[in-house]
Amino acid sequence: MEIKTGEENIGGLIDEIEKQATLKIEEIMAHARARADEIIANAKKQEEQILQDEKEKAQKTIEMMKHRAQSKLKMELRKMKLEMKKEFADNVIKKTREISSSFRHHVDYKKFLVNAILEGVKVIDEPEIIVEFSPLDTDYFSQEFAKDIMDRCKNKLKKNILIKFVKGNFDDIGVIVKSQDGFIIYENTFSARMRNLYDSIYSELLGEEI
Repeated sequence: MEIKTGEENIGGLIDEIEKQATLKIEEIMAHARARADEIIANAKKQEEQILQDEKEKAQKTIEMMKHRAQSKLKMELRKMKLEMKKEFADNVIKKTREISSSFRHHVDYKKFLVNAILEGVKVIDEPEIIVEFSPLDTDYFSQEFAKDIMDRCKNKLKKNILIKFVKGNFDDIGVIVKSQDGFIIYENTFSARMRNLYDSIYSELLGEEI
C-alpha cells in the first residue's frame, strides 16, 4: 500500500514536471513566435523603406533626365530658331541688294543722292565738305548739281557751305561725305546702310530670344 502511494507520488511528480516543461516550452515557443513576428515585421518595414528609397532615387533620376532632355531640346530649338532668323535677315539683305542694283537707273535716284548728301552735311557740320561718289554716278555730279546742293543747304539747313565733288573708288549707290581735312567721314552708301540694317534686323530678332 505504501509502495503504491509512493508510485503515485512519483507519477504525480512526473506529470507535474511534464506539465511545467510543456508550459515552459509553450512559453518559449510563444516568445520565439513573437520575436519571429517582430523580426519579420521589422524586415518588412526595412524592405518597404528600401523600396521607397529606391523609388525616390529612381524618380529623382528620371526627373533629372527629363530636365536635362528638356534643357537640351530647348537649346536645340533656340539654336534652330536663331539660325532660321539669321537666314531670314540674310535673305532680307539679299533681296534688298537685288532691288538696289536697279535703283541707280530709277527716276528717284537723284533725289536719293540729294538726301544722302544733305544727311552727310548735317553729320559733318563743317563749312567745307568733300563728297565722294561712285564712278557709275558721274553723270549726276555736275557743277549744276553742286550748286543745287549748296542752295539746298543754305535754304533748308541754314548752312553756307562749299562742296567739292570727288570721284571715289567704289561701285555702291550713295556717297561718302567728308570734312575738308578728312578727319570726319560719314559713309552714306548702300553697303553702309545694309550693315546698319543687318545689325538692326539681327539684333531685333536676337532680342526676341533673350
